[in-house]
Amino acid sequence: MALVVSSGSVSDGNLGTFLGAFALTVLASWASVLFSLLLTVGLFFYSRQLRGTDRDWSPTPLSALAGIVHAVGTTLFATFVVSVPVVGYYLYRRRRRDTSPR
Repeated sequence: MALVVSSGSVSDGNLGTFLGAFALTVLASWASVLFSLLLTVGLFFYSRQLRGTDRDWSPTPLSALAGIVHAVGTTLFATFVVSVPVVGYYLYRRRRRDTSPR
């Protein structure tokens, strides 16, 4: 059994692992920003579309703020505590209502 002591520097074997982890982190960060932007735009336009129907539930365009809070959550993790339940509640209410156009 060999004892390996590292001085903290990045060797050739760890460099590829480090660069791969860095690339995945950057890719995941940009994917979360893109998702939150699509969520904001989708919530806004869907709420505007539902306001034109005569159904019993029509969310306000302010529900798109949940997408903006979700976008802030890409840098401040504490905002996910707010945005995820709000978006979940919106989707729960949407699922329970008949929102098909007449």
